[in-house]
Amino acid sequence: MTDNEKWRFPSNQNSTLVGINDAGIETFTANLNQSLVREVIQNSLDAAVDDTKPVLVEFSRFDIPQNEFPDLDNFRNAIIKCRKSNDDDPNAVQFFKNAEQILDRKSISVLRISDYNTRGLEGSDTCAKGTSWSRLVKESGSSNKGQGSGGSFGIGKSAAFACSDLRTVFYSSMDIRNLKSDFGVAKLVSFKDDNDEWTTGTGFYSENTNFVAIRGKLASFDHNYTRDRPGTDIYVMGMHEKDFKAEFIKAVLMEFLVSINSGKLVVKIQDDVIDSDKISKYIYDLQESDSKNKEISALSNYYDLITSSKSTVKKIKLDSNEYGKEFGFKDGECTLYLKEGNGLNRKILITRKAGMRILEKNRISGSIEFTGVLIMEGDNMNEAFKRMEVPSHDAFEPGRVRGEESKYRKILTEFYKYLKHNVNELFGKVTTNIVDAYGASDFLPDETVDTSNGENMKENALSTGIRNIEVKKTRPVHNKSIPIDVDEKTGSSNSEDISRKKSESEGENSSQGSRKSGTGHKAPGHDKVFTKAKASQRIICKDVINGEYILNMFVPVSSAIGKLEFDLSGEQTDYELPLAKVNIVKGDAKIKSFYDNNLYLSNLKKGQKLTIEFQISFKGYCMMEVDYYYAN
Repeated sequence: MTDNEKWRFPSNQNSTLVGINDAGIETFTANLNQSLVREVIQNSLDAAVDDTKPVLVEFSRFDIPQNEFPDLDNFRNAIIKCRKSNDDDPNAVQFFKNAEQILDRKSISVLRISDYNTRGLEGSDTCAKGTSWSRLVKESGSSNKGQGSGGSFGIGKSAAFACSDLRTVFYSSMDIRNLKSDFGVAKLVSFKDDNDEWTTGTGFYSENTNFVAIRGKLASFDHNYTRDRPGTDIYVMGMHEKDFKAEFIKAVLMEFLVSINSGKLVVKIQDDVIDSDKISKYIYDLQESDSKNKEISALSNYYDLITSSKSTVKKIKLDSNEYGKEFGFKDGECTLYLKEGNGLNRKILITRKAGMRILEKNRISGSIEFTGVLIMEGDNMNEAFKRMEVPSHDAFEPGRVRGEESKYRKILTEFYKYLKHNVNELFGKVTTNIVDAYGASDFLPDETVDTSNGENMKENALSTGIRNIEVKKTRPVHNKSIPIDVDEKTGSSNSEDISRKKSESEGENSSQGSRKSGTGHKAPGHDKVFTKAKASQRIICKDVINGEYILNMFVPVSSAIGKLEFDLSGEQTDYELPLAKVNIVKGDAKIKSFYDNNLYLSNLKKGQKLTIEFQISFKGYCMMEVDYYYAN
């Protein structure tokens, strides 16, 4: 360090004050380790020099003596001023008290993140706006991503600061012209300096007030490491966690399975090297350490899917005539891998060109057990979906493309239809005449959490798999859906009580006749002719013991009065499921009346979302049908 190299915190010229809750940093605080791995590796993949060779990203933690922290006394004074100038903010006070304690220790924890086969931070000689050096080190809301890259928002660089208990990061780089540079950034809070002026909240470790790169040198915090070829080193000062290895390995496997398997990426975490040859071992070890974890089980299935040569795995290259031609997509711009099997998660992992996981698309089929992986490889498709990608890189939102929302909504809607069509085409029957309105996923979850007891209700969800077989003797009931249980030891039943209920019901509804009367029939008590219509719907079991369920559906046809019929579906015939309680949780429809297995509603509008809680007089799992009728 020269005499000119020191920490400088510029004045804000009496303008905006910056507090402790930096929006970019706070984005990543919920899951520090996973966010850091995800964002840093994605940046490195985007800066690859030679696509025929893998990008290497290395994570290494070590300690430095306290006196090796650059310009320690000046930095400590800034931390103290941050605390005193913000003593009205408890969060700020707590953070900077902890930072003071870290700086007072004999050693400070540092995480080094290094990448290779990358371009390094180009532009360190001029530090001009728009260069990769300026975008990463000094600019806000900018990134150096090109077409097909993982993102274009520039907030990912904040993940490193989120993992620093000092909110301080050093950047050291050798670019492809072998130019070396070094620079430090501290994202603190505004504080009053020695001139009683408020600072911007950001400090720079530099040679002068121009805040340009320190040229011609590389940081030397890690004495066991020397950079000998182009790439970038990021030093996270005051690393939040020391025992991060297991979490980093898991994050790498979960987020970059496709990148590693395809040979685009190699990751070294301390002494562990994860590449295409060893990835299966790490996935196996992960399963062994947490065999009941469903995410890890799904990861293993995804890996088997993209590496298997079995005929049961279907590999589908995009035919633009089926999807994408109208949007400018070409044949082969994506590849879809699918397989069917008991217990599979019914999701499709979606990645773009770089191979990072974007999302796991669910709500494709409620009856087919399958899993899938889709990899976008073409430039046109990557560019379109990149524009819809949210800053956290975990969802697509057409509304982000201002002025072209309708176009991109269609791109996304047709894309999801394409996925559903292929699953149904391969493993099931294609469903027709079903309203599949955009946004249905807002209320059709694959897994529903019962907030009353905190337990996952997926255990009660209807499934095509057989868990166990329990033998019971029952008497079939063709006219009513009230089950008759027979005690196998005594032979007694509840038939007397059922006969009484049946007689009362038949006396009241003697004109009803056969329940399955098809379309164009009148219902008792309602002088209307009802016509059957197919409705997009999903039934979720809330409490199997008490017969409580949730029905989510879209109204397919507008009508002043509509009817829902609830039935137990069987191979030979259907039995009615009498309703005990009904409540509309979501939607503008109103309950007119209900009796037996019929629910009459009013104020029904096409496309309306309905969520209905109901209780039936049936205990145990069952295959249920709900038919929708509207009044002519």
